[in-house]
Amino acid sequence: MLGLRGRNRNVSRPSLETYAGTVEQILPEVGVDPVAARMPTEEGFGWTFKRGSATIEVFVSQQENVGFLQVLSPILHLPPSGLLPLYRHLLELNLQLTNATLGVHLDVVYVFSERPLEGMDAIEANSIIQLVSDYADDLDDKLASEFGGRRYGQV
Repeated sequence: MLGLRGRNRNVSRPSLETYAGTVEQILPEVGVDPVAARMPTEEGFGWTFKRGSATIEVFVSQQENVGFLQVLSPILHLPPSGLLPLYRHLLELNLQLTNATLGVHLDVVYVFSERPLEGMDAIEANSIIQLVSDYADDLDDKLASEFGGRRYGQV
């Protein structure tokens, strides 16, 4: 037993490819062809598909040696005026959402969820994708109707 304390054990962790394979196995469960949904990324893996009127993007990537599942949906271009009531509403909605958040990037409102890959299984990944998809499809029309702006992807 001498000399074993404090040693780094080489624990095998699933690769990004393994997690990407998990995503590709569960996408058909939400009605998505994983091959057709693939999108090019600089690093890692990505897929994009429509859920109702919302565009959903799923990424398996690595940042600073930690793998992440990111599921996001751009849902609304910000309106030209009335931002304060919209921002307040987004903050209030953030308290109601489970395992997802709303944010703004480059004048677009997003629904977003991110989780480290370690310990994630297919059931949890499917749940996150479904949750973000459902929130996005529900909120894009409601926010556009109530606050103006243009649904993302709408010309």
